[in-house]
Amino acid sequence: MTTDVVQADATAGERGLTRKTAGRLATAERLLYGAAGTWVAVGPQMDLPWWAHGAAMVTGAATGVGLWKRSDTDDWTRRLTSSMRALPVLGWSTTYTAGLLAPVIHYPAGWPMLGAAVWTAVMVPMAPWTRSKGLRRAAATLPALMEQPVAEGEPVTFEDHMRALWNQSRDTGDTTLEAIHQYDPQEPDFAAVVLAPAGQTVPRGLDERAIAGVFDVPVDAVATRDVPGYGPGRLAIQVAPRLAEARRTAQELETEAEDPGASLERIWAEHVNVVNGAAPGVDLVAYVIGEEQIRLRIAAPRGKTLRVNHEALCSALGIDDISRLVMEGAGPREAVVYIYRANPLLEVRAPTVEDLTMDDRGRISIGVAHDGSVARIQLFNFDTGRAQHGITAGTTGAGKSGLMRILGAAQRISGVISWMADVQGGMSMPEMEGRIDWMAKGPQETMLQLRALHAVKEYREAHSRGRGDFDFHGRWCLIQWTGDEINRLLSSLDQEVRKEAAWMIGDLQKTGQKVGIGVDLAVQSLHLKELGDNHEIREKGKEGHVFLLRTASSSTQGMGLDGIAPIGAHISPIPERIYEGAGAKELFEGTAATEGVPTPGMGWLITEGKAVLFRTFVLEKVDGLYPQLEVLMDGRPMPTLTPEEAYAAGAAYANRGAPAAKGTGKGADGPSAPSGAAWQSQLNQELERIVGLLDADDKAKKGEEPGDIPEAPSPMAAAKAKAPTIRERILAALEGHPDGMALKEIRTAVGCGTEGGPGTSSVNNAVSALALEGAIVSLGKAVYRLP
Repeated sequence: MTTDVVQADATAGERGLTRKTAGRLATAERLLYGAAGTWVAVGPQMDLPWWAHGAAMVTGAATGVGLWKRSDTDDWTRRLTSSMRALPVLGWSTTYTAGLLAPVIHYPAGWPMLGAAVWTAVMVPMAPWTRSKGLRRAAATLPALMEQPVAEGEPVTFEDHMRALWNQSRDTGDTTLEAIHQYDPQEPDFAAVVLAPAGQTVPRGLDERAIAGVFDVPVDAVATRDVPGYGPGRLAIQVAPRLAEARRTAQELETEAEDPGASLERIWAEHVNVVNGAAPGVDLVAYVIGEEQIRLRIAAPRGKTLRVNHEALCSALGIDDISRLVMEGAGPREAVVYIYRANPLLEVRAPTVEDLTMDDRGRISIGVAHDGSVARIQLFNFDTGRAQHGITAGTTGAGKSGLMRILGAAQRISGVISWMADVQGGMSMPEMEGRIDWMAKGPQETMLQLRALHAVKEYREAHSRGRGDFDFHGRWCLIQWTGDEINRLLSSLDQEVRKEAAWMIGDLQKTGQKVGIGVDLAVQSLHLKELGDNHEIREKGKEGHVFLLRTASSSTQGMGLDGIAPIGAHISPIPERIYEGAGAKELFEGTAATEGVPTPGMGWLITEGKAVLFRTFVLEKVDGLYPQLEVLMDGRPMPTLTPEEAYAAGAAYANRGAPAAKGTGKGADGPSAPSGAAWQSQLNQELERIVGLLDADDKAKKGEEPGDIPEAPSPMAAAKAKAPTIRERILAALEGHPDGMALKEIRTAVGCGTEGGPGTSSVNNAVSALALEGAIVSLGKAVYRLP
């Protein structure tokens, strides 16, 4: 409906004020009131000429007379405006006059001051002159019906309003609007008949454009036709803006159905690249629409980095299952977005021998990427001549063991010596026993395996003739050690076991690559507490490849990406299950799927500067066995150590798989804290083992069989055995000082305060014990020497 508005003429100076102009004018007015209020308080008390006081009274009188004259009118707006403008002057003049009369009337001298203060306090916030500037403008635009009786012929119904609009238009001439029919009382759409005066025709200029101007609607909302059975003096019209809007929407939908790209561009413009949209400022550069995949290329403005919220983008594009949208960064400001009809990784094929065979770049395929390509990792870098490390993070059921099976099969097929340790006791990968060179089960055998691997590393270092890289085609095979559930070992309650395991793994990561030993770790958490408080294990493990499967916390994902996340990478979380057909509509109707598809093996692979969403190849389990694994691995040559390396690995390697090896508790308990003669015994054992290694090497060169194989020692125990005791350090320090040394000098000489050095109290106690035993002589004042 339309409201007829009275447009009153505004005289010059009565234009509406902008907010900024009104503010400035009000500020000036209030400052003026402040100054006038001060004058009206002190002026009457000053000795001024009579005409100065008289001017104040004359100004008030003249203002009152002017207000009287302007009030003689029926225009209430003018009376109100004049009153507001005269109010400050009349109040000021009255207060000033009262101050002049104070000595005459003899009322208290403070009353004029109080009157001046009251006038100022009222006028400053009121600012009546500024308010009067907008009063006339506001009154001129008040609806004519406001507080006015309805005049005869005033439009009160929809039909009356339409006729009023028709009659007010110059383009309608002398025609009238008759037979008005409103389709819906809630909508403005209607039909009518235009009737010309008797004997006249409807003007030719009264077309759709002119009629649209009369009712202020789009031109396509107006339709005209002749009235059947009548001449050109009548014209049937339809004014239907709502029907036109629905028609345009239907046409847009038809266009989008024929051209999906138009729909995509519209959605992007309306819901993504818009203020408060999913990605304001991000442009849709290009797109490709296929049957099962839509590929978008998006870009942030130059000078900006691309930041897109994954869930917000799914919401803007109408995607309920966020796993159907994958975003891969391509630099700081561009990315490629993949949208799938269904999650592309729900069905993944089994691996083939070709997948698991190392190519000329040292790579194997371990799964399928979301775009259908294979996901590859490097086991060996031929450019640097080094083995590769890796780390896999995933919670229980995320698919870590399945990935380890694929790696083990690939290593055997590719001629790589595969050593695996299942700290959980062999429950994760029991089928790998007998199919790889050494499958250690439980924490005890894992410790033996780590010691043996560390001994092999030392053997290779001693016999590599100073070479800084590994000859893949040389006499030694590449070794890949995989530790599954290694958190259990690195967070062991046995401090000695925990420290030794962390030290060996860290040392293998730092120095094993150059001698062809790679380390793969499978963990549930990347927190330092779960990694033996050794941050180097986490950092070195990320140098080759990182598998981020489904994790239980975002912190684990963040720690896995820290320092290696590709520029512009957008890593989305992996759900535990994917529910197809479980959107809000299906939930509301009660038809949503209740059995989701689990996602083991699905995750992100970060390697070679890229982050790829992938899923490992699937091995079907039949009656607890993996027949596909048997086909892939059984019958293939088993890569193993050379005789010299086997001797260095010790008895645990020679007896691997035998019950005796698994029950060797001494090796798993870690090094105890030997003292006295026990240290000398371990040192002698280490020397005997080194001599044995040299003898075995000589016998192997001569074609002879090595004799009995000793157990690979604990490297930490050997290191402790080689290290002199505090007592030995004190005596060695005093040997070069016949005049004696102060206790403070002795502490410095034996390494107090240095990393790994003894504590001050330990040195003090050792010095006191040596003095009591007579091994050293006290010279007084904490000075000691040898006897």
